[in-house]
Amino acid sequence: MVCSFAISIGVTAIAALAFTAFAFAQLVTIQIPLVATFRGFSSDGGAYSVSVHGSWGGALGVVLLLAVPLCTVAVAYRRSES
Repeated sequence: MVCSFAISIGVTAIAALAFTAFAFAQLVTIQIPLVATFRGFSSDGGAYSVSVHGSWGGALGVVLLLAVPLCTVAVAYRRSES
């Protein structure tokens, strides 16, 4: 159960980093409702920048949404083994 929670935290963090990199490189805005907004932009000097505005509650919701199926599969797999 702890492993599924840790895996879902890792997957969420990797996805957030990928969205940040994409918004930075392509100068686009990515909005995930109730979770985060990744805004890539170019300053006056031509330097690329990115701003991230997020919600801890939304991120926790995503982590739990990913952790529940992983935990369910782990418990079902363990029961079928016995």
